[in-house]
Amino acid sequence: MQAGQSYRAGTRVRVPNGVASFLIPAGWRGEQLDNLAAVLLVSEKETGFVLAFAILNQTEDELFALLGEPQPITETLVFEPTGAVTRKGNTLTATYVAGSLAGRGMAIMGPDLQGILFLHGRPQKDPRTSHSLLDELVDQIQFIQAKESAP
Repeated sequence: MQAGQSYRAGTRVRVPNGVASFLIPAGWRGEQLDNLAAVLLVSEKETGFVLAFAILNQTEDELFALLGEPQPITETLVFEPTGAVTRKGNTLTATYVAGSLAGRGMAIMGPDLQGILFLHGRPQKDPRTSHSLLDELVDQIQFIQAKESAP
């Protein structure tokens, strides 16, 4: 990905500095932000956003603890945890709130202490849940072996 360039639905993108890639879902577009090592997804139809970050050199237990802490999205927007982090297989899930936004985080662990973290923020009154969107993203993840990811 190139910072500032927009990518359409159906495009496979790789998280900056990471070994995971995923497909941009239908109705969404993605871009890499200049000032953040993340992929930002915004919907063409609904309010909200998804940020995708690489998980680097984190054990599952370290990541479990991290997801239970406040998640700073910007200087003025911080997702505060609203419940316990859950673990199912190699997937960790957490829920958050920030003012009028509801948040959900899903982290998927891949090989060699690498993985991907999705943070979805949307209006609390939005009828669409983040479960289906994040599940769709997770279903499309592919991990690149470490030796293949070298530039």
